[in-house]
Amino acid sequence: MEIDSLEMISFRNHEKTKISFGPGLTVLWGKNGSGKTSTLEAIHSLSIGKSFRTNNKKEMIKNGTPGFLIKGLFKNTDGNQNEVSYLQERVGNKKIKINKKIITKRKDLLGLNSVVVFSPEEEEITKGPPGSRRRFFNKVFSICSKAYLEKLLTYNKILKQRNAILRNNYKKQKIAEHLEIWSEPLAEAGEKLWRERTLLIEEFAVEFEKTAKRLDEKITATITYKENETDKEKIIQKIKNNNKQDIKNGFTSYGPHRDEVLFLWNKKGIRKHGSQGEHKLFLALLKISELLFLFKKTKKNPVFLIDDLFAGLDKEKSKKLLSFIGKLQSERKKRPQTIITTTDFVDLEKNGFFLGFEQVKKHRIHKNGNA
Repeated sequence: MEIDSLEMISFRNHEKTKISFGPGLTVLWGKNGSGKTSTLEAIHSLSIGKSFRTNNKKEMIKNGTPGFLIKGLFKNTDGNQNEVSYLQERVGNKKIKINKKIITKRKDLLGLNSVVVFSPEEEEITKGPPGSRRRFFNKVFSICSKAYLEKLLTYNKILKQRNAILRNNYKKQKIAEHLEIWSEPLAEAGEKLWRERTLLIEEFAVEFEKTAKRLDEKITATITYKENETDKEKIIQKIKNNNKQDIKNGFTSYGPHRDEVLFLWNKKGIRKHGSQGEHKLFLALLKISELLFLFKKTKKNPVFLIDDLFAGLDKEKSKKLLSFIGKLQSERKKRPQTIITTTDFVDLEKNGFFLGFEQVKKHRIHKNGNA
């Protein structure tokens, strides 16, 4: 599904803004602080049910207003369409509707109008701790696989219950007795999640390496994932072996929630050894791979949201990446809609940055957030 139009009321610095988007490339341009990034944030919020910039919903409400309302109309080439609205009040009330019908669970949005966002906020995926990479893959796999999402939700529910016992003020003997009850359910849920995750990461890693080589044959970038235990009895034993440590620490120390996925650049971990430019390029490759992977698994093109592509990369690499994305559009019947932000449309157009795109639509975002 492509986004056809967006309306933002009291969202960030947007008082009341309406924007229409083209099927090819749409460029949002204007000064820093004008509301370009918040436009992408609104689209992401309508697609995923949350911001990619903050977990605090009140931050998205324009100062001096009681709440925000965002609406998006999504369409596909077959003529199907759906409208998603998101109302958030400062007092805490929240309503998300799909075609005017309220949904109660965020998972009902996943996969309906998918987006891939490439922004400075996403740099945590390559630079941050293991949890950042787990969250990235959990989100991608939850969108393309209902089986994965259900296994993840089941595992997290059991893990939460076990951790609640560990944080309780029971005597140690009492805690140990309670933990015994949860060892088998946790192991069973963990084994199922590990099996599913291993298959999907292996498939994603192949897509990633193909994408890297397609962009530049000289690039050696890989994703590695340590295969984990898939024998339930062995998992149970490892969980039990960690009981004393878990009681001492107050959390469960073994399971899929502790996984690490390694990102390698020239056979070295990019987290510690990558330069700023290498991190940016790796993240760009990761995001393009996410776009291709989701299309392959769902047969639906996500909207590609690119915020500030040109920061942290030299002009030639930026141009090469944008040209690569343009080729994805021109060589496929079902091409991905792309929306990017920049501070200087004229300079980029003059230097041929948009030559790979058949259709380019532009919107200037002014300081008050209006387009």
